[in-house]
Amino acid sequence: TGRATGTKLRGITKLLGTKLYSKGEIQYGKGEWRGEAWKGEGGGLRRGKAVDAQVSRLCQASEATRRKSQMLKFTRLVFSALKYHDLVPIGSQRVVLHEGKRLATAVDIVCTRGENELVLVELKCGFHGDRATPTFPKGNLKGPLRKAVDCALHRHLAQLATTTALFERETGTLRALRQHGVTKVGAALLYVSDEGSELHELAAWWRRRGAKILDAIG
Repeated sequence: TGRATGTKLRGITKLLGTKLYSKGEIQYGKGEWRGEAWKGEGGGLRRGKAVDAQVSRLCQASEATRRKSQMLKFTRLVFSALKYHDLVPIGSQRVVLHEGKRLATAVDIVCTRGENELVLVELKCGFHGDRATPTFPKGNLKGPLRKAVDCALHRHLAQLATTTALFERETGTLRALRQHGVTKVGAALLYVSDEGSELHELAAWWRRRGAKILDAIG
């Protein structure tokens, strides 16, 4: 429910699926499974939840505390990737919403970069292989994204564009950030898997369509 209004809010993931994705099946590949800890049915989901919880907790800690903490492999990869890309985590699971459209989600990791940039990071764990492989059968996304081939990468960028558009609606937050010297808000998609990590900045093409995505799913 939303704040004190009692408004029932809807998550964006399922709405993106029903409104904007094609009927095709994702073909990102399974990759090579390594290790014994997460075997069995639902192992990948359990691993993802464990990593999300650990990342969320350690984002609130100092870098010195993180250095001393025992981390899961994927958690270690997350913080190594953030450091490599000059991203400094300052928060996690930051809720963004649109009460009028009854939409809500959370920013996985909030970072700063340099002196004047805030970066919203969407974290995806365990998506192996070529994430840009088209769905089978091949199709395009719908609505404002109809020029984009439907694939795992583009679905995740669509999710990030939606989250960013919700954050950008917060004029009071943006005003407060400017007063603290933050003049730019960026967004990035971070993959971690047994193959390593990969960061995709949210390109202007996706960003321009954020508000239209909100209209399409709301």
